[in-house]
Amino acid sequence: MTMMRSLLLGSAAGMAALTGAQAADLPVKAKPVEYVKICSLYGAGFYYIPGTDTCIRIGGHIRAELNFNSRMTHLQSWNTGNGNNTQTRDRDYFFARSRVFTNVDTRTQTAFGTLRTFSVVRAEVNTPTGLLSSGVGSSAGVIAIDSGIIQWGGFTIGRAGTSYFDNPWHYAFEWGTNGWLGNPDTAGGRFVVAYTHQFGNGISGTLSLEDGKERKRGIYNGANPLTILGVAPGVDTRGGNTWPEIVGQLRIDQAWGGFHLSGMIVNNHVAYDCGGASGTTTVQLGGCSELSGAVSDKIGGGVNAAFKFNVPTGVNDALYIGGTWSKGATTNVFANIGQGSSFGIYGGSDTFYDSIVGGYVLDSVYTSAPRSGAGITVTSGGQELTTAYGGSIAFEHGWNPEWRTSVYAGAQVLDYSDTANAILCSRFGVGSASGTLTNAVGVNVANTGACNWDYRIYGAGTRTFWTPVRDLTIGVEFMWTNHHVSHGDNVVYNQPVISGFKPNAAYEIKDQNVFSGIFSVRRFF
Repeated sequence: MTMMRSLLLGSAAGMAALTGAQAADLPVKAKPVEYVKICSLYGAGFYYIPGTDTCIRIGGHIRAELNFNSRMTHLQSWNTGNGNNTQTRDRDYFFARSRVFTNVDTRTQTAFGTLRTFSVVRAEVNTPTGLLSSGVGSSAGVIAIDSGIIQWGGFTIGRAGTSYFDNPWHYAFEWGTNGWLGNPDTAGGRFVVAYTHQFGNGISGTLSLEDGKERKRGIYNGANPLTILGVAPGVDTRGGNTWPEIVGQLRIDQAWGGFHLSGMIVNNHVAYDCGGASGTTTVQLGGCSELSGAVSDKIGGGVNAAFKFNVPTGVNDALYIGGTWSKGATTNVFANIGQGSSFGIYGGSDTFYDSIVGGYVLDSVYTSAPRSGAGITVTSGGQELTTAYGGSIAFEHGWNPEWRTSVYAGAQVLDYSDTANAILCSRFGVGSASGTLTNAVGVNVANTGACNWDYRIYGAGTRTFWTPVRDLTIGVEFMWTNHHVSHGDNVVYNQPVISGFKPNAAYEIKDQNVFSGIFSVRRFF
């Protein structure tokens, strides 16, 4: 009995030791897997970043486009350089663009409100511009940051997708960047430091300091030569940044629609009287130095107003009205994406070799040496800021939840002062490298009232697109614009040699019409 008890106790001890040894070899129990959780605070598509209280949404869209007699995203060609406006054999009758946008939106609740970051990175490939050489054209690929902002407690800082001066409905009824005539468009973004206050009931106000240098146009000193009509002036006497543009915005968004009112001021700052910046490179002309002097700065600015009225005539129908006035800030009215500081559009003519319309789009004009033109003699003096104004009206109708059509029309005007016009006209006299202006019987008009560089554009367009499934749009847009420069009747431009296959010849100044279109497929996610 004693022996049996010892045997049982020994066996139990052995089993306990063996079990303990096996347990020591077993893996430690894993922690519960932390799955990504849906964040319902900010709408669909947000998830919590694991281990944090920050929500993130990754989205974007892919865009495939075919343009006809235009470039970019339905950007009509008004300046020389790609054959469309010269109508020479280097023109691209169609232009293809593929774009990929990646959006990242993060949000965290704090004691001072939502802390948000938002970024848009754009990559694109375009049809090369101009003629190919050994199978290689100009650079066609682009990678850019359209937006990269931090928002907290009402403040926004970073590269915003647009300016607070722009109205919020620019692309509500059209795709073309110059279809919303007479209104600003800062597509591509700019750096801002802004504060927005929410008053309640859909009313907000914003004060913003913005860096608009990349969108500014030139300041021209009449003592420097102008280039050939249609080619951007080779010398821009604009100086560097002095202080940021100051922008104020009032916005109302309510059930009836919305209202936007904005104003801005900008400093027009000259480098030196004897020359300035050519592109982005500072150049010295005629011994230019700090001893050359410069005219005083001059403050410019603009005002923009726009309305959206919801109307009960169809699915989400709306009427849009907007307009802008500016002084010394032409990009507030004339879109500055691909258009530059000079226009030149060629057409046909029954009398002369060909016809042309064109002009210069400059924020400011002055002269550091006496000039005579348009019947006026101008001594050296201060800056003459350019006035620009215009407006558009549009209506979009939803036939049903899948089909939508819009129609729009507008006009924009460039208005030089008498002094600025005289300075510009002085560069088109006999022997000028810019070419000469004469009437039909050969009388020079650069020094008469027949020379007038005021410029007017009006146009209209329509867009229709289909949404067969959610977040997919397939559509077309067509646009027409008419261009007019205010010279007298029967004025002829005698053009020097120009690149782009146009010969040295007499070209009749004549209004030109531009027709263009785009087919676009867009998938959002």
